[in-house]
Amino acid sequence: MNQNQRKSSWEWYAVKLLYESIISGNPNPETIDKNYTNTYKTFEESIMLVKAQSFEHAYSIAEKKAKDEEINYLNLYEELVEKKFVDALDCFILIDEKLQSGTELYSRFLHVPKDIPREKVISHYYPETVEEYVVDQNFVLRNRDLNTKSNSK
Repeated sequence: MNQNQRKSSWEWYAVKLLYESIISGNPNPETIDKNYTNTYKTFEESIMLVKAQSFEHAYSIAEKKAKDEEINYLNLYEELVEKKFVDALDCFILIDEKLQSGTELYSRFLHVPKDIPREKVISHYYPETVEEYVVDQNFVLRNRDLNTKSNSK
């Protein structure tokens, strides 16, 4: 059965979304700490769970919700952050009909040359797991107590 034949029933899908945080303005000098940097762009990968009748329907639902969730807020450094939806990157149909602990929500295969060591695969595809400063950055970005929402779109 191909993707287009799955239109008769509602099923769970996990849609991988990409957002970009566009930062503007100047930081308040009094708030700058060891985690502050302005040398990187920040993108967020998110997996959204949706109930849909097909892959196309799942993409449509997820893209609409993602656009609705675009927000602007002031970060810890008093800079304006605009969280913008970029694209729906992938869609995965859940095999388990009932959601429960241990249900696989998403997976993908990474095809790499045989001579590439595991450590290089991890550092290439998951750099946040090996670079301490990125972990600090992720903490600041994800800690809602450190950020203030200024308005939603």
